[in-house]
Amino acid sequence: MEYSHDAWRVGLRTESFRPSRDDGFISSAYDEITQKFVDWRDDGIHLRVGSGYATLGRGLLFRAFELTGVVQDAVFPPSKYVDSRDLDGFVLEADRGPVRATVLAGEPVRYPEFPHGLADFSLPRRQGSVSGGHAAFRLHRGLEVGAGYLRTEMIAADGLEELGGADLTLRLSPLVPALSASGAEASFYMEYAGRGWRPLSDGLDTGDETPHALYTATELSYGRWGLSFETKDYRDFAIGVNDPPNLVPEMRQHLLNRMSHFLLQNDERGHQISAMGALPGDWTVQLESAHAMNQVNGPRDYRLNFIGLESPAHAATRGEIFAAVGQDEVESIADHWTVGGSVDRDLGELLALLVSFEYQKVKREIFDTEERFENIFCSAGVSRAGVGSVGVTAEFSNDPAEKDDGLTYDVIESAPRRWLGAYATLLIGTSHEASVFAGQRRGGTACTSGTCYLVPDFNGLEMRITSRL
Repeated sequence: MEYSHDAWRVGLRTESFRPSRDDGFISSAYDEITQKFVDWRDDGIHLRVGSGYATLGRGLLFRAFELTGVVQDAVFPPSKYVDSRDLDGFVLEADRGPVRATVLAGEPVRYPEFPHGLADFSLPRRQGSVSGGHAAFRLHRGLEVGAGYLRTEMIAADGLEELGGADLTLRLSPLVPALSASGAEASFYMEYAGRGWRPLSDGLDTGDETPHALYTATELSYGRWGLSFETKDYRDFAIGVNDPPNLVPEMRQHLLNRMSHFLLQNDERGHQISAMGALPGDWTVQLESAHAMNQVNGPRDYRLNFIGLESPAHAATRGEIFAAVGQDEVESIADHWTVGGSVDRDLGELLALLVSFEYQKVKREIFDTEERFENIFCSAGVSRAGVGSVGVTAEFSNDPAEKDDGLTYDVIESAPRRWLGAYATLLIGTSHEASVFAGQRRGGTACTSGTCYLVPDFNGLEMRITSRL
C-alpha cells in the first residue's frame, strides 16, 4: 500500500502465510509488516528512510533489490514470501551536475535468506549492518570515474570488515567524433573491488591469494547490430550482501532457463558474448556464448552456446527457432543439447494463438556413472489483448534423478515423469489481474533479472490476484 503527494511518498507492506498444515517443529505461518518507508524526491535528490533499494556500482560491493512478481517457495520450513532483499535503514541519492553519489546505511537481508517469521527460532532474515556509498565524477562527456566503500558488521566475517572499489566508464563516441559520425557507438566499463583494499599499494591485484572482484563490459553497436563482451573474475568475494553480474545468459526458453548456472562468488572466472542484429527480410538473429570456470572439489566448467532466429515481428504469423549446446560440471551436467521453436498466429482482431515446443538431450556424469536422459516441453495458448489468456502446458522427462515424485512420500516411482497443467489470466480494468494454475509444475532452477533461485515441484490449484492501485 502506497500514498503519494507532491514529492512525498509513504508505503507499507504486510505479508501473511497460513498453511492448512503447520505441524513441523518450526512453524512456517507468519503475519508480519515486512516493509515500511518514507520517500522524498526533488531536484536531483532522492531520500528514502525505511525499506529501500540501492546498488553500489554494478553490485560488486552491495545490492539491495526485489525480483518483481516473484514469490519464493522455501523448502524448510515450507513457506512462501516475496523475494525482496531490501535494506532497512536509509538511502540518499544525489545527481547534481557532474557528480552522482549514493550514501546508505542499515540492516540488510543476508543471502541466502530465510523466510519471514523465524526470528523466534534464531533464524532472522536480517543479520548485521552495512554502511557505505559510491560517488561518480563525470570528467568529460565520454569519461567518468567512480569509487565505492562498504563497511559491514557481523555479515561475511566476524566483527567489522571494510571493502572498497573503483570504476571507470568510457564512451568513445564523444571522445572520437569520427566514430559517432559513422553511426557507430562504443563504450567500456571496468569495476574492481577488494576486501580491505588499499588502492595505492594493492593496485588491481587479481591473484588467487587476494580477495577481489573484477568486472568489465565492452559494448559496440552499428546500425541494427549490437555486440557486447563481458568478463568476470571473482575470488573469495561472497560477502552476503553483494550481487555482482553473473554473466549467465537469461534465456526465456523454458528448458534452457532450467539449465541456468548459479554464480559461485568465491572462485569463478569467465565471460559472456552477446550479439543481436537484423537479417534480410527483417529476420532477427541472436547469438549467446558464455563460459565460466570455478573450483568445486577441482576445476569445473560451465558453457552455453546459443543461436536463435525470429521472423518479422509485424507479420500475421510469427515464428522462432533456436538451438543450444552447453554443460555445467558443478551440477554434473557433462553436455546438453536443446532445440525448439514457437509459432505465434493472429486469429483475428486482438486474438492470437501461441504454440511452442522444446526438446533436450542431457548427459550427466557422477564419478564413473554416466546417465543420459531427455526433456520435452510444449505449450499452447490463446490470448486476447486487453482481456487475458488461457492455455495448457506439458513437460516430460526420463531423468533418473526425478523419476521418484518427491510429493508422494509413501510411493517410490520408477517410470518417466510428466507434468500437465492449465492456466488462465484475466485482466480486470487497468489495475487488477487474476490468474489461476491447475495441475502439475516441474521444479528446478529459474532465473529472473539475472538472479537465479530454486522452485519446488507443485501439484494442485494456485490462484493469484494482483492489484496495482
